[in-house]
Amino acid sequence: MIRIAVIGIGQIARQQHLPVLENDPDFQVVAAVSPVPVALDVPVFSSLAELRQSRLALDAVALCTPPDLRYALAREALTAGWHVLLEKPPTLTRSQAGSLSRLAGERGLTLFAAWHSIYAPAVSVLRDILPALAVERVTIAWKENAEKWHPGADWLWRAGALGVFDAGINALSILCALSTEALLYDTALLSFYRDQQAPSQVKLAMRGSETDLPVTAEFDWRHEAASEVWEIVWHAKKGETVSLSEGGARLRIGSREISLSQTGEYAGVYRHFATLIREGRSSLDLRALDIVTDALAFGVRQKAGQ
Repeated sequence: MIRIAVIGIGQIARQQHLPVLENDPDFQVVAAVSPVPVALDVPVFSSLAELRQSRLALDAVALCTPPDLRYALAREALTAGWHVLLEKPPTLTRSQAGSLSRLAGERGLTLFAAWHSIYAPAVSVLRDILPALAVERVTIAWKENAEKWHPGADWLWRAGALGVFDAGINALSILCALSTEALLYDTALLSFYRDQQAPSQVKLAMRGSETDLPVTAEFDWRHEAASEVWEIVWHAKKGETVSLSEGGARLRIGSREISLSQTGEYAGVYRHFATLIREGRSSLDLRALDIVTDALAFGVRQKAGQ
């Protein structure tokens, strides 16, 4: 069994990581780290340094903290000799990821960027469907209310945060996992709410590096409708469409619903993490992060509502 500690006990850790780990035969949760008191059935430390000082026997950590904290914590964990799973986005910059990758390689440890959405049931089916489809364009709509999923999380909007891209990057990770060519950033319109430092809405345009396949996306983290929208549509010749919706839980070819397995995304994440550890490999895909950082660097900025 891989002895693991969960670092950062927020809503995602409680709803996804801990329940999945409890039922995963490859892992045993032996500790957690939280700067605020939480009640768990394992020892909870206030910092990673305190966990290290405890001398608790440990093999791996899952970093579920806000993104701006992950680099320093991952470096500390790798230095301690632990395999590291990074929630998405794995780091804020490519240079941070490169530094961690080199350290993991030097220490013979696994470093894993856990893009959970690529383990959605529809994605594996799409890998077989899309190559035979003459796709002419791709459209993405990823719209939800941040306060519902991250209540009171001010870190989402501060300088250095990704804002709506924290959710939208899930769609980009799916697209990158399924694309046969690199995706290039073209334009972005970034909308900022009040005095927040990270965008709440984005209109994004991309294209395929070889085919110039147009890809457009609308991300909204202040979506007020009752139902969220997590959809990617591949538009082919003669009006044919393939639609991934509900973040990858549903798949339609035209009007025909495709039957999918009910396997959860995070079960796939930890299954792959265990495989990487056993095989002595790392996986650090940065393609979706590259598009986001391009958009944040070069996009046009405006106040929300303009």
